[in-house]
Amino acid sequence: MSSASSRIEEPLARCHRNYVESLWQYVRSMPGAERRDRAGGVLVRCHVPVGLANTVFILDPSVSLDAVLADSSEFFGPRLPWRVIFPGPAPERFGGLAERFGLETAPNEPGMVLDPIAPAPAGPSGFTTRSVTDRATLSDFGAVWCEAFELPAWTLPVVLPRVPPDDPERGAQNRFFVGYERGRPVSCSTLTVTERVAGIASVGTVPKARGRGFGSAITWAAIESGAALGADIAYLSASRLGYPVYDRMGFRRASEYPSWQIPLGFLRLLRAVRTLRRLVREAGSAGPASSGVTLNL
Repeated sequence: MSSASSRIEEPLARCHRNYVESLWQYVRSMPGAERRDRAGGVLVRCHVPVGLANTVFILDPSVSLDAVLADSSEFFGPRLPWRVIFPGPAPERFGGLAERFGLETAPNEPGMVLDPIAPAPAGPSGFTTRSVTDRATLSDFGAVWCEAFELPAWTLPVVLPRVPPDDPERGAQNRFFVGYERGRPVSCSTLTVTERVAGIASVGTVPKARGRGFGSAITWAAIESGAALGADIAYLSASRLGYPVYDRMGFRRASEYPSWQIPLGFLRLLRAVRTLRRLVREAGSAGPASSGVTLNL
């Protein structure tokens, strides 16, 4: 085994745990957030009816997958769409089990590692970054986030109620970033540091500004902040669109994340929209402290 391969494999368990923790740090701010750690995996759910926020991580595929899925089906119940993720190749026997529980194959977004963390290059001309530290920057973050990921802005009080505060109990430090082109918000990213891993997520650029280096620049901003907080490697899962960007930045493919999910379908989608609208109304009726955003200040 080459020394380069060894450097990638040695911290991979930390990266997988960071992947789980990064999602939990985000979901724990949502209504009804709950986490269940069990043998072989971690289950995360909330009242928001989207698969991203309701996830099963199977960290040890040698456990009884039938038992994990039965537990998951009970945990999420009949109304929540949920997904299952493996770090690494899933056992062949999982395919039949997934079908039995109504799960369908979802896109694989591989894990990519930057090890060691390299110095950030100069950003594009006219580009600046800011940490989210007040309501103005959080508003900018939300506007970019919604446009980049095609999310309806009216869902923000529920799907982005606040910047997750640091979580000393779980050893997590959380930061949000916005990138600006000559004062106009164009890109965003988030950071969760655990076990000296800078977990990067929610990297997005508004469609009209893509292809100009803003996505890589805002990713570097999160990486630099992670290094300042003590991280020695950076890690992320890459979409089809993001993979070539991260590859050019020096990230290397380190893990696969085969996944399955409960399909929404028309009726589930309709029910999900109704649930989201109800949650937004409830957030608004609770007053400014709940309907606004709580900043990590």
